[in-house]
Amino acid sequence: MECQIALEDGTTILATPGETLEDIIRRVYPEKYRFFLAAQLDGEIVDLSSRVEKDHTVVFFPFGHPEGRRTYVRSLLFLLSYAVSQVLPGKRLRVLHSMSDGLFCEVEDAEHNLSDLLETIEKVMRETIAQDLPIEREVVNWEKAIHIYTRRGREDVIRLFRYLRTPAVPLYRLGDFYDHYYGPLCPRTGYLTSFGFVVVPPGFIVQFPKDDTGKLPPFVFRPKLFSAFKEAAQWGKIMNIENVGELNEAIARGEGKEIIAIAEALHEKKIAQIADLITQRKGSLKLVLIAGPSSSGKTTFTRRLYTQLRVNGWRPITISLDDYFLSRHELQGSVQDYESPEALDLELFREQLLLLVAGKEVEIPRYNFITGTREPRGIRSRLEKDGIILVEGLHALNPRLSQDIPEEEKFKIYVSALTTLNIDDHNRIPTTDCRLIRRIVRDSQFRGSKAEEVFATWPKVRAGEEKYIFPYQEEADIMFNSSLIYEFCILRQYAEALLRAITPESPSYLEAYRLYSFLNHFMLLNPSFVPSNSILREFIG
Repeated sequence: MECQIALEDGTTILATPGETLEDIIRRVYPEKYRFFLAAQLDGEIVDLSSRVEKDHTVVFFPFGHPEGRRTYVRSLLFLLSYAVSQVLPGKRLRVLHSMSDGLFCEVEDAEHNLSDLLETIEKVMRETIAQDLPIEREVVNWEKAIHIYTRRGREDVIRLFRYLRTPAVPLYRLGDFYDHYYGPLCPRTGYLTSFGFVVVPPGFIVQFPKDDTGKLPPFVFRPKLFSAFKEAAQWGKIMNIENVGELNEAIARGEGKEIIAIAEALHEKKIAQIADLITQRKGSLKLVLIAGPSSSGKTTFTRRLYTQLRVNGWRPITISLDDYFLSRHELQGSVQDYESPEALDLELFREQLLLLVAGKEVEIPRYNFITGTREPRGIRSRLEKDGIILVEGLHALNPRLSQDIPEEEKFKIYVSALTTLNIDDHNRIPTTDCRLIRRIVRDSQFRGSKAEEVFATWPKVRAGEEKYIFPYQEEADIMFNSSLIYEFCILRQYAEALLRAITPESPSYLEAYRLYSFLNHFMLLNPSFVPSNSILREFIG
């Protein structure tokens, strides 16, 4: 008896029991079947090799869908791992972090002949793609998975699995090569036609398309961002923690308090160093601009920098750009995008900034987010002797805000949560996931927002960051990485219930389920261990 398959557009097609989703796509979309990379089968994200056995509801994900794009990138990394295993058997490939619309990777002992090596690796990948070989999903028991990874020397995965002991482990196989990923892969190697490499010592960037045109974006190297990632990796080495398995092992040994103490000390040391850099320019500096994307910890960073500057003899004034939002009635019928600098009263801000720099007294407003209006603060501020102005906000590095102040009087800081801790060597933790989880927890704790509301607004937030914030990050004098190597062990216990509350009927369910599954990899730490001045307190209270 045939199965009825209900598609997203409302149509229903018939399928034979045992038919794969890829077979169905080939039949329904014969001209563009490789445009689709994964699917949602009765609410669950699956690969296209999944078979139908009864009536189902199916949504197919093209490259333009976030899950389609993630599937392509995971599959490309799987193919890269396979090629490295063929070219350099036994050598370690590490997928470290995002960089310049790609992913920065390193191969063990390959720094000196990297260009030649990448040429050979790419040749193997292209040949494998041309053969259009199947990428097969295979569920094995825990013991077999450990045996496979022991044979391959993958201690990073073995450590992780020790604390995720489950009766069944899903792996993907290409020939006799196995690896695992947290989400579906493409059904065949022939789907992976668009990629490239750029050498960035000591590693390389693997590039992939940004949209469904298949074109690779132009490579733009961002040296300051790259240096910030390198510094964060060095912090991980200080604690001898490079991945979640090593973090869980350290916690299991009773080292949780020490990990928190060291991570917080590294933050404090960096903030003190930034304060010292500012102090070296005492006499010329009037303004410190602190920008960064949503949930990067700008507010707490600014408070801690304020303290360190006081230690160095400064008398700072702190200004939050949030207090310069236009009132809601002023936004009606015009700009209603709070991610845009046009949502700020730029004229008032620039006027008051000039007055402060000139030594005049001003009353900085306070924005009431409940009423959506600016209110008088009742306190007037003036820059005193040894004074300096700290301006904190999403758009602080946008040149329009401080265009009237000479460049030599400004010091620019970019704050972001640049996660370098990864699940294992081949499964990274996206920086945006860190900030999204922070925002879900914070908005629940302090703003009465449900996780669904955060998910609904997040695409708009991300679009605003790409347009208004990221273009100015390389103009910073210094970057501060606000991520903490232990923070998911704390955030997990706040976020899990919020994510579980989202039901399969919700448009946010897939993202909520993905983040919930991700957080499950982390052992818990007691929130009472977190210092009161930690950046993490901005989100958990």
